[in-house]
Amino acid sequence: LQGISGISEITGDFELDIMYSEIWQDPRLSFKHLNVCATNITLKSDFRKKIWTPDTCIINSKDSSIHSSPSENTFVILYEHGLLWSNFRLNVKAPCKMDLKMFPFDSIQCQLVFESYSFNTDEVRLLWHDIPVTMMERVELPDFDLIGWGTDHQRLEYPNGVWDRAQVKFTFARRYGFYLFQSYFPTSLTVISSWVGFFFDVRSVSARITLGVSSLLALTFQFGNVLRHLPRVSYIKVSCTHILLIVSTFR
Repeated sequence: LQGISGISEITGDFELDIMYSEIWQDPRLSFKHLNVCATNITLKSDFRKKIWTPDTCIINSKDSSIHSSPSENTFVILYEHGLLWSNFRLNVKAPCKMDLKMFPFDSIQCQLVFESYSFNTDEVRLLWHDIPVTMMERVELPDFDLIGWGTDHQRLEYPNGVWDRAQVKFTFARRYGFYLFQSYFPTSLTVISSWVGFFFDVRSVSARITLGVSSLLALTFQFGNVLRHLPRVSYIKVSCTHILLIVSTFR
C-alpha cells in the first residue's frame, strides 16, 4: 500500500495507490536449459500481452488506472524456472461499508476484492502471499485513522464453475475532534448564551424574541454545516440525537 488519498462519505468510497504484485508459474517460459548467465530477465510491460496471464481484476472497483509518470508503471520479471512476477502501480477507487448511526464516533470498512475474470479454480488458484499487505509509509488522513487491516480467501460458485476470491479489508476510525469543536461545543455554547434571556426584564419582549430566534438560527446553521458533508440517510445518528437534546434544552 503506497498511500490512501481520501475517504468520501457522500459517494461511499475510498481512493488509494497500491503496488499490486502477482506471481505465477508457467513452465513453458523456463530458460534454465539454455545455460545463460542470468537467473532472471526483466521485461517491458508489452511482454505481458504476449504471454498467458491469470487475468486478475479488482471486481468491486469503481475506477482503476495504471500510473503513467512518465511511462507506464509496470514490470514483468521472468525467472529461469518459468516463474513470473508482475507488478503494477495502480490508482483504485473502491466502495466502503458505512454505518453512520454512531457518527461522529463511528468506524468504517473499505475493501478490495480480487478475482480471476476469465479462469475458474480448474485453471487459476488465487492465494495470498505470507505477507499479503505491506505499508510503504504511515497512512495520514485528516478525518480518519487506519486502525487495522486483514485478508480473507473465499471460494464462490458461479454457473461456469468455482472461482477463488481474495479480499483485503481496511478499517478506519473517524477522528471526531473536528466535530467536537465545530458542532458539539458551539451548539452547547449557543444554548448557554440563550439563557442570558432569563436575566432580561420581563417587559423586554423584543429582546427575548431576538435572542431566542438568533440562537435557534445559529443551531440550525451549525447542524446544517455538518449534515452537508454526509449522505442522506433515513436513520437517526448520534449527532442528530445531540441536536434534539440541545434544542429541547434550548426550549
